[in-house]
Amino acid sequence: MTVTAPSGGPAGRRVRTRLVLTVVGLVTLASVALSSLAYVLVARSLQAEVLDRALEEARFNVEVLAAERLDEEVRPGDIEASGLADDFQRRGVAVYVDLGAGPGDDFVSGLDVVNVPAVVSTELRRSVGEGRVAAEWLDLEGTPRLVVAARRPPAGPDFYFVTDVSDMQRALAQLRLVLVGASLVLILLGTLAGRRGARLAGSLADSVAELTAARERERRFVADVSHELRTPVTALVQEADELAARVEELPADTRRVVELLDGDVHRLRDLVEELLELSRLDTTDVTAETEVDELDVGRFLGAIVARRAPQAAVEVPTGLRVRTDRRRLERVVANLVDNAHEHAAGVGVTITAHTDDATLVIEVADRGPGVPGDQLERIFDRFSKADTARGRGGSGLGLAIVRAHARVLGATVTARNRDGGGLAVTVRLPVEVVAEP
Repeated sequence: MTVTAPSGGPAGRRVRTRLVLTVVGLVTLASVALSSLAYVLVARSLQAEVLDRALEEARFNVEVLAAERLDEEVRPGDIEASGLADDFQRRGVAVYVDLGAGPGDDFVSGLDVVNVPAVVSTELRRSVGEGRVAAEWLDLEGTPRLVVAARRPPAGPDFYFVTDVSDMQRALAQLRLVLVGASLVLILLGTLAGRRGARLAGSLADSVAELTAARERERRFVADVSHELRTPVTALVQEADELAARVEELPADTRRVVELLDGDVHRLRDLVEELLELSRLDTTDVTAETEVDELDVGRFLGAIVARRAPQAAVEVPTGLRVRTDRRRLERVVANLVDNAHEHAAGVGVTITAHTDDATLVIEVADRGPGVPGDQLERIFDRFSKADTARGRGGSGLGLAIVRAHARVLGATVTARNRDGGGLAVTVRLPVEVVAEP
């Protein structure tokens, strides 16, 4: 039997489809925009060049040649008699001279158009009548042409110089084809690049989805195991407490075993409780409502320190009062104090607090061995013990619980090594400031 590997999970397929469509759309839009812009710029440049040259030649023919060779009153035969007809023919100039005697008596050279003034616009004829040089793009009998008209000062006749611009139009048509071809090539290359990138992105999305699912399974497993262990561990704690209460009645060689058992059972209970707490925090939305209370920051921190590290110093401005979730903040500060006391026992621990606008800043600092710089962020991971110098038998969950509670409170928690040795952990918590010193 042949087994075919799946092409990817739903998350990967969705990412691939969106990425391919996005890349193709962006490449198509960019190529069409660039091609259109290039065509417009080139077309305008060519048309301006042809128009400028035609205007310059028209002015020269009318204001110089015609003015020199024609009398004030021009009759039908004067154009040829003056030699202008030969000059126009030698230079390849197509011209229609309106002598005012009727279409059959006007001068025509190099044109098969019977009456040019009849096919140009009224605006062009008006401009010529006002003594200005005017131009107009026309399609005469299927051929694209540029008509430039000018009147010999002061009273005429009117000259209409006609330029065949078929070559320019063919060049622009070829340019359009080239730009369309280039756009199609870019779209094809973009599609290929998008598909290749999409495969990589899809694989990454599948991997992320698998890791997320695996982490969720792990969290559920930890939560289930912790919940199932809670009852038997509670029974073990009770039994260990009974043994510890009667330890003096036991033989000397048995007391040490009972003491170790009692300590280990209580640590196991603490670990189970912390795992249950983390599992609850994992399922707590950051938008969950919190129980907001007003508290005196100095008294609040002093009470925590008195219970957990009486030797620690508290430095808080007198009268500082804020509104926040007392229960969660107490858990955060208590764990930080426990961490400092446990990892820096007998060494100065200081807890400070102040406000920065609408932010309460609490720092718990010690003078212990600190943490290697490359592991500062990892100390907030679960079961993390950054260095044996700061490890004294903790579960490795205390700071993970701190960050989890801080997430729900909308707070940030950072750690840094202090100058002169020691670790400082800072909590920045948005609060409502009720009173300041």
